[in-house]
Amino acid sequence: MIGIDLGTTNCTLAFKGENGIEQFQILQQITADMEGEKPTLPSFYCFPLEGEPFLGWYARERGAELPDRVIASAKSWLCHDMIDRRAPILPLSDPKMSPIEVCSALLKHLRTVFPGEESALVTVPASFDPSARALVQEAAEAAGFGEVILLEEPLAAFYAWLNRHEGDWREILHVGDTILVVDIGGGTTDFSLISVEEKDGNLHLERQAVGDHLLLGGDNIDLTLAYLAQNKLGREHPGLVHAVRKAKEVLLGENPPETFDLTLEGQGSRLIGGSETITLEREEVENLLVDGFFPIVELDETVQKETRSGIAQLGLPYARDPRITAQLARFLRESGSPLPTAVLFNGGTCKAFSFQKRLATLLSKWSGEEVKILPNPDYDFAVSRGAVYYGLTRQGEGIRVRAGTSHSYYIGIEGSAPAIPGVAAKIKPICVVPMGMEEGTELMLSDEKFSLLLEETALFRFFSKASEQGELKELHPIETLLQANGEGGNTVLVKLTAKVTELGMLELWCVAEDGRKWKLEFDIRREEASQAALV
Repeated sequence: MIGIDLGTTNCTLAFKGENGIEQFQILQQITADMEGEKPTLPSFYCFPLEGEPFLGWYARERGAELPDRVIASAKSWLCHDMIDRRAPILPLSDPKMSPIEVCSALLKHLRTVFPGEESALVTVPASFDPSARALVQEAAEAAGFGEVILLEEPLAAFYAWLNRHEGDWREILHVGDTILVVDIGGGTTDFSLISVEEKDGNLHLERQAVGDHLLLGGDNIDLTLAYLAQNKLGREHPGLVHAVRKAKEVLLGENPPETFDLTLEGQGSRLIGGSETITLEREEVENLLVDGFFPIVELDETVQKETRSGIAQLGLPYARDPRITAQLARFLRESGSPLPTAVLFNGGTCKAFSFQKRLATLLSKWSGEEVKILPNPDYDFAVSRGAVYYGLTRQGEGIRVRAGTSHSYYIGIEGSAPAIPGVAAKIKPICVVPMGMEEGTELMLSDEKFSLLLEETALFRFFSKASEQGELKELHPIETLLQANGEGGNTVLVKLTAKVTELGMLELWCVAEDGRKWKLEFDIRREEASQAALV
């Protein structure tokens, strides 16, 4: 059993070993003429001026010198629905590979670590839409993996925390607690809410809400700090962004020094004089980054929206408002859940103690009581470790975070009757997901067969009900064309099977007697979140 964190900035790999869940050291190119093992595989792919392309650690280092010949943040391109994500568009300066090819190359490299493994648990941002999730699945299959289970990253981070606290989590968390998972990585920010409830005398964990996909993270912070260093230097320097990362970690950590000397290699004629040194002061860095990305805002703060230019360069759809606290306020307002009483920090950006302190202070201000910070997080490896732990819960081991549906879901079946002018055909709702059906489970419906339309664009109508006595509410329909995938007419008799995936997707499978099957996907979480916001 292996867990893969396909990170925007770094990938990690964990597995179930003899001593529990372990982290694997990944063999990769470290310098031009040396290979070595590192606990992370940087998500970079470089095309050098000469020789074969390479990925990982050395690709990231070379990327500082050859920014136009390196691909970074390929995973974020998978959720860019305004481009053809299978087209060779990266790097933008000289396109050679598609986003899905880059992700597949990273996964294929990780698979060489365990050449005998054919299945994996791969994590994705909680907010990835169905098409982006399907592309990750496709990339994993192209890398040689057979069975692939996708799991959301903040939930994986919480599973890792549960693994570390199996013996005492019930003493740290109590009935009525709501845990906010704040996962800020190199390229993205993810929020999730998990509640602690009591059922049948036992503590019960349930995932309540996930946030929107935000391309906002450590990369934005590093770039901001690089601009500060550039102003002090008085000119541009290609290695600034890479150099300031260390300064950020030191000046924003616990017990930071008052200053940090940033040493840069000289350029051009300055090579004669060797390196150059810039001094960054802790106070100016805190004022710039903490107040810039984590300002004190009210809970009703709105996210700023800028008018976009009609013509723009091709690029990632970055969040326009860099204030992470404003993005968090919007998420909490729209979640329909109680305000958090505890917070778990994850991701490399959250190593900065100053960021944690500001967020905890703001959460306490919003709720009116002190919000506790969950102890012993694992900022770098929690996601891959948590993926393995989740795999163990599927086998009956460990503590499962439940995520049952809050509504019943139905598909509309058109009745068979003679046409009557001015009278629409009757639609019979068939329940495909009963209320409370847990994510990761599958339900075979009755033996009744239905006629499925193929080779023509058709409309599939979905409904939901909030309680047994509640009224049916029609949801967004799916309009699509299903291929016949074989001989026969444009209709086929099928039985229905429903599955709610670990990512909150309803997969409705239409299965014919000859083995052919078709899948309809519906995003349950997005519907439940929109309904909660309306209430």
